Amino acid sequence: MPIYKGSTEVASGNLYKGSTEIQDGYKATDSFYVNEISISFLNFPGQADYTITGAPGATISATRSVSWTETAPGGSAYNGTQTATGLPSGFAFAGGSQGSISNTTTTPNVNFISSVFPSNSTSVDYNTLTISLPTTAVVSYSYTFTGGLGRSTSCTAFSGSSCGVSSNSQFAGNFEYWNSSASGTGGYGANSCNQGCSVSISSSGGSSSCDTSGGRSSQSAALSMVAIPTYCSNNPTGWKSVIYCATVNTGSTSSICGGYSISMKRPSQSAFSGGYGNSSSCGSAPSCEITPPSMNGYRLVGRDLNGTESGTWQGKITNGSGQIEVSASAST
Repeated sequence: MPIYKGSTEVASGNLYKGSTEIQDGYKATDSFYVNEISISFLNFPGQADYTITGAPGATISATRSVSWTETAPGGSAYNGTQTATGLPSGFAFAGGSQGSISNTTTTPNVNFISSVFPSNSTSVDYNTLTISLPTTAVVSYSYTFTGGLGRSTSCTAFSGSSCGVSSNSQFAGNFEYWNSSASGTGGYGANSCNQGCSVSISSSGGSSSCDTSGGRSSQSAALSMVAIPTYCSNNPTGWKSVIYCATVNTGSTSSICGGYSISMKRPSQSAFSGGYGNSSSCGSAPSCEITPPSMNGYRLVGRDLNGTESGTWQGKITNGSGQIEVSASAST
């Protein structure tokens, strides 16, 4: 219960006996006055004991938590739900990183939940807690691919889990792609630039053959450009931009094989620049523009705002050896 002088409650830090400040006041065993209370974090690994003090109900401006770092035994990593029991009222526990073979260390945390000082002093002592930080052994699985794409390789995983390994890979070449997968267990590569084999292994290793299929198809380095005027629908003056788009024929695969690039030369430029890949859709115009219909397959390579680059735009596809495969142009 509080203490009063007349009808005015004596605030914390303002009760004295002579010149000595009274810290706590009691009537028998009942507290009727508390000057300041403390919140203490004691005996946490690698951390100095930490105490914050303040008047009951005052905002806690200091750090209300303590973290510490634990290291897993050699050959293991943290894996599983982390818990702490025995926490006093008002404190909470948060587990650290776990669930990956890279989590060889983890940093749990204990914090005081409230942002204001409670009515009574409190503390949390690491030595009175039961902390559970589960670990699992990390193991290595070996695998051997034989045949034309043969290689011996391995991967690591939690014991009882699986991980993946791949053979050597074979590249189809500039503007060619594999039309079938590699032969062997886990063969892949149909309609892609590279082919090989991959498998998932656990508990033990193994081996299998892996050979290139040899089936290739050519891609055409086709390039066409179009200049499309669009208008900002919310501008009464009919503000105009021109979208420049290009098509690239990749065949059955989703990308051009080889270190190709699409380069552009605006009317104001004296040389080609850039290196635009086959990725951005031509539909990604500013929201105020009316996107033209029937643009499937076209890729945005440039934009001329307000006619500042009127004239002829030029584009070219260069292969991985730096040779120009094809060029095209568009004019406004």
